[in-house]
Amino acid sequence: MFLRSTADLLLKANADILWPFLCQLFNSCLAHGTVPSSFKSGYVTPLLKKADLDAADVKSYWPITNLPVVSKLLKRLVAQQLTTYLTDNGLLPDLQSAYRTHHSTETAVLKVVGDILLALDSGNLALLSLLDLSAAFDTVNHYTLLRRLQTSYGLDGVSLNGSRHT
Repeated sequence: MFLRSTADLLLKANADILWPFLCQLFNSCLAHGTVPSSFKSGYVTPLLKKADLDAADVKSYWPITNLPVVSKLLKRLVAQQLTTYLTDNGLLPDLQSAYRTHHSTETAVLKVVGDILLALDSGNLALLSLLDLSAAFDTVNHYTLLRRLQTSYGLDGVSLNGSRHT
């Protein structure tokens, strides 16, 4: 069973009263490219990655951050707007599964397996090479990322300038 926080329950119970204020707050955040500092602070809980890892080693833990509910709503709103923009403008690769409706790791695996089976059925050799890029984003140069978002995806103005001040 999923336990909801008191803030979650209060927000849901009073959504009809709070929504106009949240809408104004979110519109202001988007217009100015800023996020209130209170949205950026959360509670970090260390979670052991695997039971057999050394519990005394800091690298054995995932930092799980619980952010304020309103912060999560703003994040979801921004993600939805960005995904809609990228989809409507044909800027997402056809085979990208992440962050897309009706796409998942399952659809990606089905595509790979299907391609392998087609190759084998045609008498061709199939080779699968896998690369773990789970920590790759941690190494991305932020300036390079911002320039790429501008030149390749047409993002500009507040959507990029605000991110420099967070």
